[in-house]
Amino acid sequence: MRRDDIQGRRAPRWLQAILTRRYGRTPFGEPRYRLVWAPARRERSGGVWTDWDASVGKMDRQKAQAQPLRRVAEMRWAPKYPGEECWLIERWIPASSFGTPEQWYRPAAEGGTVVATAEGAIAACGDYPRLGDYEDIGARMYWYPTERHLTLAVDAVERSRAALPASALGRALRRSYQAAREQEKRDAEFDRAADEVFDDSSPAFGGAPMIGYGGSHRPALVEMAERMGIRQHPL
Repeated sequence: MRRDDIQGRRAPRWLQAILTRRYGRTPFGEPRYRLVWAPARRERSGGVWTDWDASVGKMDRQKAQAQPLRRVAEMRWAPKYPGEECWLIERWIPASSFGTPEQWYRPAAEGGTVVATAEGAIAACGDYPRLGDYEDIGARMYWYPTERHLTLAVDAVERSRAALPASALGRALRRSYQAAREQEKRDAEFDRAADEVFDDSSPAFGGAPMIGYGGSHRPALVEMAERMGIRQHPL
């Protein structure tokens, strides 16, 4: 099986062999990770395409008399990383990550990929990836990569994946636990701030009576509450 999504410069075989040997293959015999030259990566894209005569310049196209050769709704190969010129690493994603074919071919308004055009409906993201697809892991190498560059980037991804619970329920429980810990941390910080404000607002000599004259005295708790930003309270 051979994909057609890399058109042009390919990764050195010895570097790709390192990734395949170290991190294994997919159920379809493809490498789980692959090194890709960004300008060579293509993806299927559906939409309305306008073809112009090669002799017509960009400024001429904006003129009313400039007419395109044709306008057609179809699938075409398009750059996946336009404007980027570097080596990057992609990881294989199984088809189940993209939902079912039925979900994929639903209208975009219903969460699918199918959009309506004047020429008819078309899947904007191409055909359903029955064999899975490759997605960027975020590593960019603007130099000729070495084995160490590759393994450092992929090992970091593998460690983060291993730290996640295997099931969706496990991930949800972990996120809930982390959120609870963050809330406890914020509550503790608030309690410390309140204690500091309360200590600063305590009357001198522990509230013992003193002989002297002064103006009106506001209760310490009222002053403390206002310093904490509480404007409406029963005090």
